Amino acid sequence: MIALDFLDGKITCDELSNIDSENFKSDLFVLKEDMLQVEYGNELLIDAGWYPSFDINGRFQVRVIEGHQWESPLILLAANTITELLSKLRAAQNIVKSRFNIEESK
Repeated sequence: MIALDFLDGKITCDELSNIDSENFKSDLFVLKEDMLQVEYGNELLIDAGWYPSFDINGRFQVRVIEGHQWESPLILLAANTITELLSKLRAAQNIVKSRFNIEESK
């Protein structure tokens, strides 16, 4: 289990917290593009997933999306481990909150 309780936005999709944090590559069918989505207001969101889906050689990506512009993320970060992923998610959230003056929404 992966703890995502540090995320302040509204979690609208979460298939990330249930994966095995130590052996996450053992079940490739859970490693896909759409694993986590967190909304901040109406126009901003953090999206995380595994790219390319179901590929053992892939990696996690964290994207900050504004105004549903999926082709042009404001921020794109990559991680190879769960520890790195959590660090990138924290960094993305901090950037979103500081850059856009967003208060905690929980």
